[in-house]
Amino acid sequence: MEGSSALAPQKNEFMTLGDWESMWQRGQTGFHQTTVYKLLESNIDKVLAGRTGVKFFFPLCGKAVDMKWLSDLGHSVVGVEISEKAIREFFAESKMSYTEEPVSTIPGAKVFRNTEKTVSIYQCDIYCFSR
Repeated sequence: MEGSSALAPQKNEFMTLGDWESMWQRGQTGFHQTTVYKLLESNIDKVLAGRTGVKFFFPLCGKAVDMKWLSDLGHSVVGVEISEKAIREFFAESKMSYTEEPVSTIPGAKVFRNTEKTVSIYQCDIYCFSR
């Protein structure tokens, strides 16, 4: 099936942590969505199944607006992101005050938490995160 990119062999490529950070620094974040993911929004009742105070995990979270939306609904969010720029932009764009502190169990990692402690974003390599 020549010409079909879905069936074409994939190149053996990978992205380093530095590559990811560089994309954020250059503003090459076309993957970032400025609205809540529609399937999450339309199915939130099914996801929650009547539960309150649910904890959501966002691996490679960037500055996903879904995190603030879920926090505003009364849930807590834990994210993991390597780019400090993305994390700081999330809190600034969400108009959330936050603190940052080192994570003693993950070398070089920091955790950013909003004042209400409903959003915690760990700045570290996701492969080092095990909470």
